Amino acid sequence: MRVLLLADCLPNGGRERQMALLATGLPKGWQRRVCALDGGPFEAHLHAKGITVEVYERRARLDPSPLAAISRSIMALRPDVVHSWGWMSTAVAGPVCRLLKVPLIDGTIRTGALQPGHLWLKRIGMACATTVVANSRAGAEAWSADPAKARVVYNGFDWSRLATDGTATGSQSARGAGPESPFTVVMTGRMAPEKSYQVVIAAARVLKKNQFPCRFLLIGHGPERTQLVAGTADLVAEGLVTFPEAGMEVLDYVRQAHVGVLMTDPKRAREGCSNAIMEYMACGLPVVCGEGGGNREVVVDGKTGFVIPPADPQALAQRIAYLRDHEAERRAMGDAGRQRIVEEFSLERMIAGFLRIYEEALSF
Repeated sequence: MRVLLLADCLPNGGRERQMALLATGLPKGWQRRVCALDGGPFEAHLHAKGITVEVYERRARLDPSPLAAISRSIMALRPDVVHSWGWMSTAVAGPVCRLLKVPLIDGTIRTGALQPGHLWLKRIGMACATTVVANSRAGAEAWSADPAKARVVYNGFDWSRLATDGTATGSQSARGAGPESPFTVVMTGRMAPEKSYQVVIAAARVLKKNQFPCRFLLIGHGPERTQLVAGTADLVAEGLVTFPEAGMEVLDYVRQAHVGVLMTDPKRAREGCSNAIMEYMACGLPVVCGEGGGNREVVVDGKTGFVIPPADPQALAQRIAYLRDHEAERRAMGDAGRQRIVEEFSLERMIAGFLRIYEEALSF
């Protein structure tokens, strides 16, 4: 089987991590190749995993040559399946796949809400695709994907990322910070307007005012990082907020925490199947996240964490305080969340889901 994976770019993001996991997890003997319209950190990661990667970068903003290069790659490779993870790649691949009668899997629905930019082009790409895959039911519904060809495959967690423990089954470090650690809250994600780091910072100030200080680890890169750091200079000076430089791997910081938080601005975005939430749960942390998108498909409210209003720092502060005061319940939630990742969000389950989709597409 020859599978061609297409990406618009290869930054350090959840979409790219999942694509890389699929590329490396396909059955032995399968030919797999990645073509991207722009590079990024995951290019080197894929090369290190033995995956052939071709990057066609634009020489100017309107340079059409990368789009033509994608078409030539499809025609030269003649893959059995083309699996696109970006809307531009899908739009380019659609006509060529139709011409060559190659199944096209459109895997661009990675959020729980419509993304309005270039919406008509995204719609055309989905119409050209053999199958449209979302990583949450919320995403498939938000995009009104054709039920006849819409499928849902949840993200998978790679347990080898926790192998530094010497175990993947529950050492203390894999299940959250120890009792001697300061009570710590972590949020990871891109520091961009759609991620509500400001709500988390506001909750930190509420807790400080109520003489219930916690340590907050805010991890990520993006256009708002400088502004966020500057706006919390007082909390940073007091040691209540830190902005670690995590690089490609965040789990060493996640495992220092007692609670994992993810707040998203519902006016700008909604989560699909959040990689950050899966990472928290895999590390044995209870989750506090905002209502909306696919969050309830991952987090079981009251069992593996709490789902709260998405823009309410008071509610976030209250839930953090509750989890600090109820250690036994906090640990039970963390254990339940970890087990849920094992059972419902394994890498093996994700790969099996895509293999079924490939087989189905080839039978059309």
